[in-house]
Amino acid sequence: MSTLFHRRYLACPYDRARYILAETLQDLAESGRPVVQRLRVQFPSADGDGASVEKDVIVTYGVGNDPLHFDQPWAVHWMPANGGPFPEFDGTLTVRADEDYTTCALELRGNYEPPLGIPGALFDTVLGSRIASATAREFLKEIGTRIETRYRAEEAAKASR
Repeated sequence: MSTLFHRRYLACPYDRARYILAETLQDLAESGRPVVQRLRVQFPSADGDGASVEKDVIVTYGVGNDPLHFDQPWAVHWMPANGGPFPEFDGTLTVRADEDYTTCALELRGNYEPPLGIPGALFDTVLGSRIASATAREFLKEIGTRIETRYRAEEAAKASR
């Protein structure tokens, strides 16, 4: 089993980011309805072009458990939409308070089992874990961008009144 942890800082206050994420995920979590999401990994190259790999995954969200009742973690599970030698992921997505009231951290933490047994574990050691990390960063970037965009739009609407 491989462990994954990534954090992305957002230009959005903790309480607003937490609310926006909850509003986005609540119906999906309560219904258990899966969504197909395209995960993208960009590999940089020396010439600046690089290559990208995209994979559709089926994502389900659930309400996570926070024993301290401070943060609101969301359970996240994804698996390849069309099969193939790709791992399934189980983890949590959480908005955490930052030291500054104008920012927060979006965290993804979880585990995946490299497919294909011992050859898959070797691949994960050499390259797969880097692909998983890049995928996690892109996942957080996409969600974080949506949260920041909505927050900026709300603040602009308030300022124009």
